[in-house]
Amino acid sequence: MSTPSATKPIATGLSVYLDLVRLVAALMVLMTHVWPLMFPARPLPWPGHSAVVVFFVLSGFVISHAARPELGLRGYALHRIARIYPVLLAAALLSLVIAWTVGVNIIGYGSSRGSDLFDIGVNLLFLGQSWMDLPMPYVGTVWSLDYEVWYYVLFALWMYRPSPLLLVCTAAIAGPKILLLLPVWLLGVLLHRRMTALPPHRALWLFLASSGAGLAFIWFGVGIRLREALRPFAPGLIDYAQGSNQFLGDFVLGVIVALNFLAAGSLGLRLFVKWKGVIRYLSGFTFSLYVFHMPLAVLIWNGLHVRSPALFMGLLLAGVWVLGMLTEQRNKWYRSLLGKLWPGNTAMGYGVAAARAGTAVSGGQAALDTSDLVD
Repeated sequence: MSTPSATKPIATGLSVYLDLVRLVAALMVLMTHVWPLMFPARPLPWPGHSAVVVFFVLSGFVISHAARPELGLRGYALHRIARIYPVLLAAALLSLVIAWTVGVNIIGYGSSRGSDLFDIGVNLLFLGQSWMDLPMPYVGTVWSLDYEVWYYVLFALWMYRPSPLLLVCTAAIAGPKILLLLPVWLLGVLLHRRMTALPPHRALWLFLASSGAGLAFIWFGVGIRLREALRPFAPGLIDYAQGSNQFLGDFVLGVIVALNFLAAGSLGLRLFVKWKGVIRYLSGFTFSLYVFHMPLAVLIWNGLHVRSPALFMGLLLAGVWVLGMLTEQRNKWYRSLLGKLWPGNTAMGYGVAAARAGTAVSGGQAALDTSDLVD
């Protein structure tokens, strides 16, 4: 498919807004998991799964932006590995510490099956959701990372090494569950590639309408309703596709999110830009918040037996900050280290990618300046 320049810079207002969205989405996932611990008598329907759908659309958008043709396959891989593995390896270490010390998971996601080393190894290879449902012990949020990494790989093959055979083989390894939500991720790619400016009044109405539609979708549980409506026609699929069995509703929500981002791109969003520094700093811990909050919650709640909600949340966020400073916040250092361990030509594959993207090296610096959304 022919595409416009993948290096088109993202407007500052939209960039800050997307940072804020991913931070809020991560907090929604956190509250989904820890609220029942802190306030079991006051349950609230936190939209954890819907937040993951928002992440998928956002991921497709920013990966399409960050995958500059001049980066090449090696450069693309270095960026993704340096971004993911420091956090994932730290989460795996936390998982082992819990298994050897606390040994009890009070959160009903990612429980240990008694085969911790095997389960961790499978998830370090991002195979936990490929043809199976095998979460990383005590770090259940890694399930969505398994999805995203396979989307990164498929996109890289399309962008830098176009080969129908490789794409088919990779899709077969990823498995049907992951492929079911691929269209949601591709909505973000399509949005980035086809981003257009809207008249301000139309953008405002679309922004308000999509925000309201998203809230209504979550409030009325539309995704679950669609899943249950499909169940009589495909009960085996619904039972098998844990994590993806709301795929119809997820795609609908994905369209709503994409329209919201489209509208936001045409608004100045000056209020968000005023808080750019704070939003950027806090959103820089989003990945750490998403991955580390579950194992830290188990350690603090069961290991330290902390029951005060304020102290529990304070220790949890402090732990996320410390681990984030050691992993996510040192992303460039890890990328430099990987570059030394994996010498080669960063621009490998540039010719093919540039031809597909219809762009040149010029303008790459503008993309580099805004790629901190994902890098």
